[in-house]
Amino acid sequence: MSTTPLPDVIEHANGNIQHGQKVQQFLELIEQRTQASGIRPHLLTLQELQEGQAQLVADRLGLAFVEESNVRPGSRNALFYDTTVFRPDPEWVPYVEGIRHRPATARLYMADPATSNLSRRKISVASIHGNFGNPEARSDQLRWLLSNMVKDKRLALISGDWNAWPAGRAPLTMDNVADRAYALDRSVLGPDGVFRPDDQADRMLTYRGMVWVGGHAAAVLGQVGADRPSTGHGPDKERQRIPAEDLPPAGLGPIDRTYVTEELLPALLSAEILATPEVQAISDHLPEVTCWDRSVLWDVMDAQVKTVRH
Repeated sequence: MSTTPLPDVIEHANGNIQHGQKVQQFLELIEQRTQASGIRPHLLTLQELQEGQAQLVADRLGLAFVEESNVRPGSRNALFYDTTVFRPDPEWVPYVEGIRHRPATARLYMADPATSNLSRRKISVASIHGNFGNPEARSDQLRWLLSNMVKDKRLALISGDWNAWPAGRAPLTMDNVADRAYALDRSVLGPDGVFRPDDQADRMLTYRGMVWVGGHAAAVLGQVGADRPSTGHGPDKERQRIPAEDLPPAGLGPIDRTYVTEELLPALLSAEILATPEVQAISDHLPEVTCWDRSVLWDVMDAQVKTVRH
């Protein structure tokens, strides 16, 4: 359990660690940021960790964790939380259907910084990795999460590697991408027989009333770069590059994104996709960091709200 003073800022970080190859460098990045800002992640959602690495991250950062393995041995999704800020709902039991990359899920109470009393409401948190090659499977993954964890008037934060773009920020076409396997993996077949870049997850989340945090930070808070691409850097991605003429007018959006229920937006302070050369060397996905006002977040989570279990 953390013994550091409770901060006014709650920090969440998300990242795909590329098969866990450079998890040590990722941890060093987190520790350097903590030393510079005085704020460490209180909530962390990671994808592609390998066996034993979730425990390594938890021990190194002093966080509790929940992990879910892939259907086959290898990559795992995991979420981590600071127990001085969040407490788990012991009644939540995940029962994921036949999903290759099982999401790591938890329902968390928030602890009052003054009294340690738990909030009236819980927040559903998930670390998700969309199926890399099947848009129907990606949709099934998300529908399971939304139907089981984000019911009416519930709070949620879902973050991860969606393997799809936000609506309006997807390529105009994948027809001119050299890597045709990649083009197919990231496309959906429309009723007119035309393949189009996949933006279904963003559309489903938006229809549910959830908000893409980076997009909101850029458009409403004026934070430049919060909605920048999170993939495509590195020489081994050359054949997956989208030609300039096929980019959307607003620019390509990130594959890695965080979504929250709209009620949580007043607590948002900032969102940033880390994109220095040092960070780009760690993974083929850039991490995202979001910061939240603790007192505003507490007010939302401790509000008296009537919910109905259908």
